[in-house]
Amino acid sequence: MDGIRTSRRGLLKLGGAAAFTAAAGAGAVTALPAVADDEAPPAGFHLGSYTSAGGPGLARGHLDPATGALTVEAATAAVPEPSWLAASPAGSILYAISERENGTVSALTPDLTVLNTVATGAGPAHVAVHPGGSFLFVSLYGGGAVVTHPIGADGTVGAATDVRRQGTQDQESHAHQVVVDPLGTYVLAVDLGRDAVFTYTLDTQAGVLSEVDRTALAPGSGPRHLAFHPAGGFAYVAGELDSTVTVCEWADGVLTPGQVVAAAPGTGVRNHPGEIAVSPDGAHVYVSNRGTDTVGVFTTGTDGATLKRVAAPACGGTWPRHLALDAAGRWLYVANQRSGTVTWLPVTDGVPGAVAGSIAVPGAAQILL
Repeated sequence: MDGIRTSRRGLLKLGGAAAFTAAAGAGAVTALPAVADDEAPPAGFHLGSYTSAGGPGLARGHLDPATGALTVEAATAAVPEPSWLAASPAGSILYAISERENGTVSALTPDLTVLNTVATGAGPAHVAVHPGGSFLFVSLYGGGAVVTHPIGADGTVGAATDVRRQGTQDQESHAHQVVVDPLGTYVLAVDLGRDAVFTYTLDTQAGVLSEVDRTALAPGSGPRHLAFHPAGGFAYVAGELDSTVTVCEWADGVLTPGQVVAAAPGTGVRNHPGEIAVSPDGAHVYVSNRGTDTVGVFTTGTDGATLKRVAAPACGGTWPRHLALDAAGRWLYVANQRSGTVTWLPVTDGVPGAVAGSIAVPGAAQILL
């Protein structure tokens, strides 16, 4: 979810809807530009946005690998409040949550045709697909649980096979993200309310999770999202509440916390990290900083064992909820929720430069490349 707020979404009705409508049309598809034989073809992307903030809901389009520019082709509000989406392993199906009290998860084709929708629980914040392609996991921020849903042969979502509640009488759970480890053996659930990461194994026949370990992080850190180094031996956890990144060693299903670094330079501004991402070569880690409105850029030590912050460029908007790198690592895209924009920054030697462009997306929540 988003920062410290009464409603946990803290959304603002922001301008820019008209600009987005002009770019996207009323569900119309814009013809792709011709591509010369010696040029890289455009790559596709999908967007999630808060409809309560005037956002279009889900959108799709393509990006120009040479200029980084995004072109929106179509949008749909068929799924309200689609703050997070994930793709099947083959990329042929999308899955989107509806972040509401009576939350749902929907299956869609890449052209945004809804295949089906099922109930999942209160306040979903994240959805992840198991690499085997037969199950997906929904993190219930409001419901304090990780929910497992089967995926049918046709890509549709089935009713939940497991609801793993992580709260106690003394500490409320706010499940925020699920990540499958690089080998596909373990399922890690990041819980902001419990200041912990739960590690599970999945019974792929029954669709049931079994806890195998639990990692306690600093009290009050509010772990939000986790990302693995490509070498597989370390992971990085963004602390939403204490504005930190914790380096954790990963081995045999056990996450061991180590170095803790500040997510942003000390400016006196209260900061709440949103997304964390690792470059394909593992040399850099990126954190979206909501509050300072910057991108924290870190270099990694041997095999990802340490972090050192080397830059904090402006993201070009307000409240950067999510960020993502293109496949080549040449462009960094940032979804700025409160300013209602998606910006792109050129990346040179791992460090993003000045903002090169933006499009208006009111209530921008996520960009999936």
